[in-house]
Amino acid sequence: MEPHDSDPKGGDETADSWASFSDEFRSLGGRLKETYREVADEHGPSEEEIKDAFGTLMGAWDQVSESVASALSDPDVRQRVKDAVGSFASAIGSTVSDLGAELRKEASEEE
Repeated sequence: MEPHDSDPKGGDETADSWASFSDEFRSLGGRLKETYREVADEHGPSEEEIKDAFGTLMGAWDQVSESVASALSDPDVRQRVKDAVGSFASAIGSTVSDLGAELRKEASEEE
């Protein structure tokens, strides 16, 4: 897995990242389809029904990834994502600090 920039930038790099992400899910979908075929019994859906279902899922995924890529080209959206990630990191940090304090307290009470 390659590291990503902490400050997402618009342009080809962002589009390429989302295209790669979408390709990975397409590949995963193909593998899941193959696995299903291997384990499905005779009462399972037909191959055509499976193809239709995966086609629907991949179409929906394409729409979602295009929407996200489009939204992330907006500087205001990118800032909101950064703010949300920062808030999440702060919440995790506070939780870990609180847990550490509680564990230290319990350890000192046991002594």
